[in-house]
Amino acid sequence: MQHAIQGRHDGAAAHPTEQLDPDTGTPAPAPESAPLAVTARALALHGSRGLVFGPLDLDVRPGALVVVQAPQGGGRSSLLLTLAGRMVPDKTSSLTVLGEPLPGRRNAVQRRAAIAGFHGIDELDESVTVAETVRERLAWLSPWYRRVPRVDQRTFARLATPVFGDRPLPRVDSLVWDLDEVDAMLLRVTLAMAQQPELLVVDDVDQVHDSVRRQLVWTRLEALTQHGTTVIASVASLDEVTRMRWNSRPEQITLATGPRALHAD
Repeated sequence: MQHAIQGRHDGAAAHPTEQLDPDTGTPAPAPESAPLAVTARALALHGSRGLVFGPLDLDVRPGALVVVQAPQGGGRSSLLLTLAGRMVPDKTSSLTVLGEPLPGRRNAVQRRAAIAGFHGIDELDESVTVAETVRERLAWLSPWYRRVPRVDQRTFARLATPVFGDRPLPRVDSLVWDLDEVDAMLLRVTLAMAQQPELLVVDDVDQVHDSVRRQLVWTRLEALTQHGTTVIASVASLDEVTRMRWNSRPEQITLATGPRALHAD
């Protein structure tokens, strides 16, 4: 069985000083810890050709960055879509996301979890402008009766700056075709974050092929967790976490199903 226990650190655990109740002088009850963003036991998915992923035991703390490592065909996209409430795991699985049991509360999870980077799901139309792309997303998220005005550079900056950080923003009149790999990926993340999700899952980060430039994407995904968003992102290379720089080393899930995983060049 594959395991990923989140929030575990090297070294001895810290033991805080016992707090006493000021009225009784007896030990005060410990404060309740925040519920986990994801809890899974024996999480698995089988398809017509056999095992897709699993079984997995997962405990993901809120605000964590988790890196899922698996080769193409190793089940990583299906795992992320399952965690985001878009796919249904085996009936023998136990899965709770953002406090919602799945698959029973799929609609609730889908409202609170956003996706980016998925082939055939959130791909960008390269023939339209950045402004048109963003406006379409905002219209999708708005009530049907609310008119969404055109997106100018200021509106785009309000949405995109938390994702892009200090990186210069694309011009809203730029065609998506003209964006480089980093900006295209960060735009997809921006569109996902417009939903204001508590959980963001990002597939195939190595769509940004150059590892130096991919570092920019990982840095920005890590920055999103500083504001409380839980981020689970996938990559093909087994040594991705060791090759990148992090403020805090992310947790890792390595899927053993599918073709043999390879180290990055």
